Amino acid sequence: MKYNSKKSVIKDQSYEQYWKLTLGTSAFFDVQFIRTLKIIIDHIEKYRLMDKKVDELVKNPDAKRKNVKEEIVHYKELVDKIKYVYPNDDNTGATTRKQINQYIKLGFIKPYLNGYCKNALEYIKPNKDKEELSRLFSDIVYQYSSFNSSVTNDDTECNQIKFIVKTLLNKKEKVLTIDQLIGIMQIDINNKEYAKEKDILTNTNWATSIEFVKRKYNQAAYLRSVLRNLSLFKAIGSNADYKISLVEDAKEYLPESGDTKRDSYRFGLMRKAVLKESEQIYGKRVCWLSKQESRGLVVSHIYASHKALSNWDIDEAYDPKNALLLKPGDIDDYFDKYKYTIDQRGNMVFSNELRNDFVNTCKENNYSIDNAILDDKRKGYLKIHNKEFDIKFNV
Repeated sequence: MKYNSKKSVIKDQSYEQYWKLTLGTSAFFDVQFIRTLKIIIDHIEKYRLMDKKVDELVKNPDAKRKNVKEEIVHYKELVDKIKYVYPNDDNTGATTRKQINQYIKLGFIKPYLNGYCKNALEYIKPNKDKEELSRLFSDIVYQYSSFNSSVTNDDTECNQIKFIVKTLLNKKEKVLTIDQLIGIMQIDINNKEYAKEKDILTNTNWATSIEFVKRKYNQAAYLRSVLRNLSLFKAIGSNADYKISLVEDAKEYLPESGDTKRDSYRFGLMRKAVLKESEQIYGKRVCWLSKQESRGLVVSHIYASHKALSNWDIDEAYDPKNALLLKPGDIDDYFDKYKYTIDQRGNMVFSNELRNDFVNTCKENNYSIDNAILDDKRKGYLKIHNKEFDIKFNV
């Protein structure tokens, strides 16, 4: 299959259904991407657009082609501000509008500029290294991306990246070729979690038969650039040889199959970040209480994941700061069951339900959480654990 053919004209394309992904840039970790995101967030905050209802932001909410209310959204002002900071040769502002739309398609910003996801604020904070930006990017795109959404269109019920990720996780051979990816781009994913083998085959053949990639080369290239930057997945090759698959060590970060209480991909990102944090602080993976190496270290939630998810605190359920790296067995199990907690200074607080030998071992060896681990965000989650401990033991 050729990937550099000139675009051919199809007179009747009403039969075509495909993911409409367009990007202003694929340099997702560069200063321009981050600064432009900050400009958009600041604009949303300035006019408190996150507090508006859709019919306050949109002129014609029931129309197929919607327009935002300029007097409320001040969209032209935003376009002019971005174009002032990052000039381009398009006098119509179309290129700048494309740049703004990419943040909505990737999930950082909500349609109609009606707010932004929590991790978008983390993304624009200074002094983030590429690895941390990569984790945030992967989490945001996986959780919130919607390729057919834009400033004037809300299609957030359909998340194409999550669809691809779940397709890979459920595929017998954990790999997708470029032809299969292009085929998947033809699938209407409404009410579908992932593509089955038959879906992949028939849509791949369909895309080939209509020569989709010859006319929509950019869409395929944009998709490759996003997938290439998702953690836990690796992209190899280019053009006709391009493939995407799970990274070789992904099983280390993903929980065992069958766990329906949490999203395996987001938990995998969380586990990877916690293990990396241990390596950065201690030079190796250790139990954060005992400082001992151990097989099968557990990424133990502080604010229990099932409670966070039931309370719709989705991002908190997968926040690496909402976890401690603990040795499996008593240390992890007792913490999970609130038989001990950890105070704001990192010291263990014991209940009367613990075995004496466990308590003595902890005290004699000064088990505690170091200040390097115990930042303000983690202390906030520990307050939740402290409260659960107090309720259980009537403290």
